[in-house]
Amino acid sequence: MTKRLRIIIAAAGPLAAAAVFALRGYIGGLAGHLPECYFHKATLLWCPGCGNTRSVLALLHGHLWLAIRNNPTMPFLGLLLVLLYAENAAALGGREIRLLPRKQLFWWIVIAAFVVFYVVRNFVGALAPVS
Repeated sequence: MTKRLRIIIAAAGPLAAAAVFALRGYIGGLAGHLPECYFHKATLLWCPGCGNTRSVLALLHGHLWLAIRNNPTMPFLGLLLVLLYAENAAALGGREIRLLPRKQLFWWIVIAAFVVFYVVRNFVGALAPVS
């Protein structure tokens, strides 16, 4: 990656985060206009995407545990973005560090854990998204 691109990412990351944080009320208002999950409505089962909107809204208001409870995908992706940003910032300073695992096996285990979670939460009420 070129140094110019790293600088752009380093500058755009905090600006984007600040913009999302400043607009969190507006984003929350938009969430009310989203349709219900048709899969859940038809089958009464939670799809992998059920709870994502509530998870993002909880994250925007600083409620990490509620965000994880609604759907762990969004907090996990947020953590990945923070770690990638930290890797980029360190590289900008001249140090190449790897905070994220690069082994394929690790990512297959993560994907399998998410798949198991999405199946199990349909049978264990405590894992279902908070309505």
